Amino acid sequence: MCLAVFSWQPGSAVPLRLVANRDEFRQRPTLAMHWWPDHDLLAGKDLQAGGTWLGFNRRGAFALLTNVRPGFIGLSSALSRGDLVREFLHGSDSIESYHRGVQARLGDYGGFNLVLGDGQRLFYFSSVHSSGQWLAPGIHGLSNDSLNTPWPKTELAKQQMRDWGEASLPTVAQQSILTSTEIVARQQLPSTGVPLAWEQTLSAQTIVGEDYGTRCRTLARQLRSGAFEVIEQQLDAQGQIVASAEFNLAGGAD
Repeated sequence: MCLAVFSWQPGSAVPLRLVANRDEFRQRPTLAMHWWPDHDLLAGKDLQAGGTWLGFNRRGAFALLTNVRPGFIGLSSALSRGDLVREFLHGSDSIESYHRGVQARLGDYGGFNLVLGDGQRLFYFSSVHSSGQWLAPGIHGLSNDSLNTPWPKTELAKQQMRDWGEASLPTVAQQSILTSTEIVARQQLPSTGVPLAWEQTLSAQTIVGEDYGTRCRTLARQLRSGAFEVIEQQLDAQGQIVASAEFNLAGGAD
C-alpha cells in the first residue's frame, strides 16, 4: 500500500472512511481481495512474500501498511513487512500487545507505517516513530513517509476525503478519491532517496505505467455497529478500473 486517506470520527454513524491505493511492479504475483481459507482474514495476497498490505477480519479489526522510503532505500530486511498485517488480523492480541511485540523486533523489517484498528480505536506506529500514537478524530493521510507528512498527493487526498463527507461508498462514476494521475512539479517533490525522475513518477495519486503502477484501490466504511462495507477495484496500466468486488462484514461476529 502506497497511499491512503481516512476519516476517523469515533462515535458517529460512520466512524471510519478509508480509501487506499496499492502501487507495485506489475509482474509481482498477487491475488485480489478474498477470504483466506486458513485465516479469518479478508485481504489481497502478495504471492511472492505471502503477506498483505490491507486487511479486515470478522471481529471488526483492520490493518493498513505502507512502506517508508526516506532512510530505508536500498536496505535489506530479514522479514516481510506484509506479515505485520496478516499476523495482527489473524491473531488475538490487543493493539497494545501487538505493538509491543513488533517493537521488540523492529529491525527485522524494512521501513514501514502501520495503522491498526479494533473497531473502537485507531493506533499508528512506524519504523521511525516506534512508540506510536492513538489517533485523534479527523482526516489523516499516509503515503511513504510519516503520518500526515504534507506531500502534494497526500494533501490532495485529504481534501478529496473532506469533499466525500458523509456519503455512502461512491459508485465508479462518482469516485474521485486517489484517482488523480497528475504528476507534481519538480520543485514540489519530496526527497526520499530515489532518482528525481522516479520521484516524479511516484508523485501521482494513481501511477500509470506498463512496468509499475497502481494495481488496486480499496474503499471502505465502518458503521457504528462495527460492520464494514468494502470495495476493491483492480486497475490496469492506464489507471482504469477493470474489475471490482464488494464485501460486507458484520461487526463483532465470531
